[in-house]
Amino acid sequence: MKTKYTIISFLLLFTISCSDDLLNPSPTASLSDNDVITDVVAAKTALMGAYALTGDYRYLTIYNISSDVMGQDLTMSSGAFSFPTYNWIIYSYQYQQVPSDNPWWTGYCAYIWRYAYKAIDQANTIIANAETIKPEGAEKEDIIAQAYGVRAYNFLVLTQLFSRAYNDQPDSKGIILRLIPGSTDEASNLPRATVRQSYERIIEDLTYVYEHGTATDVQYINKKGAALLLARVYLSINDYTNAEKYASIALDNTYDGSNLMSQDEYRSGFKDHNQEWLWYFNFNANTSNLYASIPSFYWLCKQFKGYAYGDKINPDDVLNADIAEELLDGYSTVRASFSFRNMFEDADCRKLFPGYLSEDDGFFIAKFGHRSRIGDAEFPFCRVAEGYLIKAEAELYRQGGSSALAKEVLNKLQIARGATPTAATPTIDDIWKERRKELYGEGFAIHDIKRLQKPLQRTGNDQWADVKTLSANSERFMFPIPNTELLYNKALTAADQNEYWQ
Repeated sequence: MKTKYTIISFLLLFTISCSDDLLNPSPTASLSDNDVITDVVAAKTALMGAYALTGDYRYLTIYNISSDVMGQDLTMSSGAFSFPTYNWIIYSYQYQQVPSDNPWWTGYCAYIWRYAYKAIDQANTIIANAETIKPEGAEKEDIIAQAYGVRAYNFLVLTQLFSRAYNDQPDSKGIILRLIPGSTDEASNLPRATVRQSYERIIEDLTYVYEHGTATDVQYINKKGAALLLARVYLSINDYTNAEKYASIALDNTYDGSNLMSQDEYRSGFKDHNQEWLWYFNFNANTSNLYASIPSFYWLCKQFKGYAYGDKINPDDVLNADIAEELLDGYSTVRASFSFRNMFEDADCRKLFPGYLSEDDGFFIAKFGHRSRIGDAEFPFCRVAEGYLIKAEAELYRQGGSSALAKEVLNKLQIARGATPTAATPTIDDIWKERRKELYGEGFAIHDIKRLQKPLQRTGNDQWADVKTLSANSERFMFPIPNTELLYNKALTAADQNEYWQ
């Protein structure tokens, strides 16, 4: 359990690291070593750097949780019931992000942007030196393929957060497609591509991984992981034929439930990968980022002994290790809204909400656990279950698709989770509801709202943010482009800022 001294030390270290970044502003593409890479060892080192940046707590934690708390199902503790927010992620929940990173805790966009492009630059360094890397062979080819994959994944995160949905305005401004390393004018001073061009590049890069990747270790992006990401992207641009094609490739065309994790594995608190995880980030006791980790924001305990599951908990019992089973106290500030909790049947293994302190504060969430210490937990970038949901949605819409098959696939997932299968022909809202229940906490909420052109609709006393409703395709669904990018990128003007922030 943390003490006030641990918190003070952690926040001091974090503030110092943020201050270092702010004292030395530079273009986002100028952070890698541009010396020629001549051997596989150096290329692998650069690749591991790209992975590390992609999993950095100032990036992965912020964009992932932001993506979910900007939706309508998750809420946050107001800080009134012994769980202060520490100003982390609260500005995403309240739709009060700012394009400046001063003060640092309100400038999420700057950290997401900076670390994404750092990772992209590392990947670009490998790709740019592909001809000089020796020796030739399968290891070299797979390193290059993974570099394309890491670049694509980061481009996808940026596109989803900083751009309009493809379904809304495909030719509106997307992201900056930096494809060469370094800080030269050619590398740094680039305009925003369109949303369409951004997705085309992401597809091209992921296709390269799919066609050339040979890795089998799922802690690195591999052929099946790339296929599922391709399915995700094709679904986002309404190409349902390719969405179904690549989902089926990723799942070996298996939709009978046998490739899904067991109910016990789901309930165990996502901390160890299993057969369902196609690509994950491997945090461990030495590399985890402690209180700034994703599990820290969710997990408090597995359940409260002596209480019925989901009951109101006496505040005196919440931090009592004799009552709170597997207690490991992180921030525990992201909660499930009452309306979301009520979407789950009691037998559904995804109903991981052990209790609550107040009806104004939401339910604790036990989906993301820890092993030996806070943050010591692997985290999935893509899972087989998403493939079921993509297949079901694509079958509803693609030419030659089958609503009966969509129902069958959806039912297999529901049965595997202990939920009552959908009896009627499913609608897109049925599938969206299942996506919300299956994928919460994994960074899909705001992207699905944008992709499906849904309004934001928050209900209940536990949704205390000032922003309760937003219209479909709202300008506020996009993060602002960081001021530092607009300042240092000579190809941009103030008109390149996203509309709400101009």
